[in-house]
Amino acid sequence: MKVLLVFPPSWHPSQPYLSLPSLTSLLRQNGISEVIQRDLNIELLDLLLTQKTCNEFYQKIIDKLRYMDSSIEPSRRGVSTEKRQNLVDAAEAIPAIIEKVEPAKNTLRSEGFYDLERYMESVHIINESLQIMSALYYPSSMTALSNNMRHSVYSSQEIFAALEDEEENVFLDLYKENNLSSILETSPDILGISITNTSQIIPGLTLAKLIKKQNKEIHITVGGSVFTKLIENLKKVDGLFSIVDSFIVFEGEHALLELAEQVAGKKDFKKVPNLVYRENGVTKINEPFYSEDLNALPTPDFDGLPMKLYFSPASVLPVQTSRGCYYRKCTFCNLHLDHRNFRTRRTDLLIEDIRTLSQKYHTQYFFFTDESVPVNKLREISKSLLENQWNIKWMAGVRFENALDGDLLEKMSKSGCQKLVLGLESYNQRILDLMKKGIRTDVVKRILDECLNAGISFHLYTIVGFPTETEKEAMETLDFVRRKEYLSSRGFSCLPSLFGMEKDSPITQNPDEYKLGSLMSPRNEDLGLGYFYEVEEGMSPEEAERMYNYVISRLSEELCPFPYNYSLSDGLLYITHIRQKNVSF
Repeated sequence: MKVLLVFPPSWHPSQPYLSLPSLTSLLRQNGISEVIQRDLNIELLDLLLTQKTCNEFYQKIIDKLRYMDSSIEPSRRGVSTEKRQNLVDAAEAIPAIIEKVEPAKNTLRSEGFYDLERYMESVHIINESLQIMSALYYPSSMTALSNNMRHSVYSSQEIFAALEDEEENVFLDLYKENNLSSILETSPDILGISITNTSQIIPGLTLAKLIKKQNKEIHITVGGSVFTKLIENLKKVDGLFSIVDSFIVFEGEHALLELAEQVAGKKDFKKVPNLVYRENGVTKINEPFYSEDLNALPTPDFDGLPMKLYFSPASVLPVQTSRGCYYRKCTFCNLHLDHRNFRTRRTDLLIEDIRTLSQKYHTQYFFFTDESVPVNKLREISKSLLENQWNIKWMAGVRFENALDGDLLEKMSKSGCQKLVLGLESYNQRILDLMKKGIRTDVVKRILDECLNAGISFHLYTIVGFPTETEKEAMETLDFVRRKEYLSSRGFSCLPSLFGMEKDSPITQNPDEYKLGSLMSPRNEDLGLGYFYEVEEGMSPEEAERMYNYVISRLSEELCPFPYNYSLSDGLLYITHIRQKNVSF
């Protein structure tokens, strides 16, 4: 049995994602030695950002322009004026950037990473070069973090069109030229594709269709949180099962292990937990859904991933102390759909994970990827790290809990905690209560003040435009995050988001409580993850968007331009560096 696991574009290029190493470790532990994991996101970025590839794209753009400018009028070939102008601009821009691409990439992998000016310049060069090369597929575009196409990822019809669109789908050419043959030569029995973000849908399914066209015998399964949220939708979109053989929803470790056993044996897929598949023309969903015992899982295994290719001078490895959300009451959130229940991993096992990974991959940096680490777990982790006297630097997502006091924050800081990620959402008590956040503004301020006292930086998430929110209430939040002591603190960052009505979030179950008019599913979105809505009080969606743009512009003016949100793991490295060197931003 040979299993190939793939992480497709587009995602943060700074560090590996946790899904593949978690799956790989359990498969290898259970005797499946031929497990290959490939991060195609970083593989393709590394390939694209070379002088050779830039020159190749330049030649393709020149050839395309010559063809368009030949005797036949461009308009007769369906070529838009905008596309041609985009190609002209790209042809003019590429020569000036070709020699800068590899130095920019190498800067992010070296000590130059810590020079703010060089870092910012490198990120700009990388994104500019990717966008220039994307001109060949206009109006599609790429950056280091995303890809955008005119085809909607929320419509199966649009997705199917994208998979055949040789003019606009850049991944068709990229895979054919760089990845397809090596994957087929591997001859896996199972190809697993992890799709955790909507930006990976078209790249991931493009790969699946190309592989299926070449070898129908490979069982292609897709996992990840995106399709977990679309379980019911999968019953109605038969075409997806012509591209992939199955979907693994919720958690995938033991599901993939059982799938491997069935593919190698009797192919009795009803025995595979969390599997969605087609049998005799009917979509089957294997329930009840299975939740992993976190204490029975081995340490994640990153072997095989190209650790030296990530755009970072040091590895920041993801680990988990828990799965699910222990709170599960926020009315705007549908993250409860990703995991059926909340569980924690024993602290001694977690500490052993950190020890093993630190020694094996020569890193001191860790990011706890939990939705929110419980306070008691923070206390246990800090105590264990201090007792072991390890020089570990870490960050984690937490809630504004009253139990998160100054004494605990001091211990966390001494154990290596550099930064906390917190969901503030609003600094208006009425809105917080309406969101059912279960926090008070006085507790928020107290915790942030004590973080500053303990030397722990913080990142705040906020939401603009929650139903019934007024402009005045939104400004209260903006004024709070713009407090002088926060703006001047080392490592402070804030990422506002515009409120969106997410599929199956609690607010959709009781719209009257939030003074909402009708909720409307966008037309032709059979894979939609949200709703349009009307309001009876507060800012309209249009007014909320204007306020959101204003908030973004104000924060951009006043926050350090360092892109903490490019990757939170980048922020962990920077904060550690400036504290060790005792330098300022």
